[in-house]
Parts: sequence; C-alpha cells; structure tokens
Amino acid sequence: MRLVIDCCVRGEASGTRRLTRRCLDALGGGETRILELEREGLVPLGAEELAQRDRLALLGEFDHEMFRYARQFRDAEEIVVAAPYWDLSFPALLKVYLERVSVAGLTFGYQGDRPVGYCRARRLIYLSTCGGYTGGRHLGEEYVRALAEMLGVTGFQGFAVEGLDVDPARREEVLEAGIRRVVDQLRRS
Repeated sequence: MRLVIDCCVRGEASGTRRLTRRCLDALGGGETRILELEREGLVPLGAEELAQRDRLALLGEFDHEMFRYARQFRDAEEIVVAAPYWDLSFPALLKVYLERVSVAGLTFGYQGDRPVGYCRARRLIYLSTCGGYTGGRHLGEEYVRALAEMLGVTGFQGFAVEGLDVDPARREEVLEAGIRRVVDQLRRS
C-alpha cells in the first residue's frame, strides 16, 4: 500500500498538491491511501496525551487508536510526503503528524545506543514546491530524510519545484515545467 501524506494546507490552490497528483499518476496503480492532514484534526501532543502514550507503549498496547498513524506509516510499502516549503521547512501540521508517527517500540527501537527502524517502506518520496529558492538547503526535506532513515525506510527521493512566486506572471509556466521535470525523474527511477 502506498501512503500519501498530504500537508498541502492551501488545498486546491496548492502547487504542491498539483505536483503530487501528477506524480501519483506517473507512479501508477496499486492501493493508495491519501491522508489529508488538514482533515485529520491533529493537534500537538500535550502532557496528558504523552503520559498516556508512554503508558500504553510500556505495556506494548500498540493497537490503541492513538497509534493508528504510526501503524499505518510502519506498514506502508511506499510513502509520499507532499508539503510546501514553508519558513525554511514545512507547515507545522506535518511536524505534529510526524511526532505521532515516531513511536519507540512501534516504528523504531534501539540496539544499544543506535536507533533501528521498523518501517517496511522501500522508499519515501518527498514532494515540495517553493515560492522562492532554497539555496540547496531545504530543511524540511533534510528533516524528513533523517527521520525516514531512523524509522528504517530504505530509500529516499526528494523533489522540489522552486521559484513559483519570483515572477507572478510566470507562475503557471514555472510550475508546469517543474512538474514535467519531476515526473520525468520519477519515471526514470
């Protein structure tokens, strides 16, 4: 199953969502589950919820509803993360989701002082669009790459379409050219 984590907070106006849809078409069929984070009602973990999570994890009760995102992430065969470049990284909503996915004993554990991932995905594809340019440092992509590695995802591909808002009159042209470039790269991989 392919898991698509859609953090396109601008909805249908999002260039990242357009990029993602075209990439999904290029990736082809198979079971796909799209998780639109805006519709999930996610909030940051607070003290009570963290205490409950720790208690349940200590007991190994990972079938509890609070672990559904982590189970889904762990069991996916391929993961696509769609998030716009936002304040050097990605929207805070994605961080909230990733905190719910990173569960010791469920998506990763430790061998000595080294984390070992339990996720089954053979790759994670990170898709992003940027109004300006990252200068080669997309901190959101870097964070997701490091987390994927920690969680045991064996392959990572990051793609960004940059410069969408530099010349508003050319936004559509820049977006379409970038989408074609990314789709071509995905088809070759």
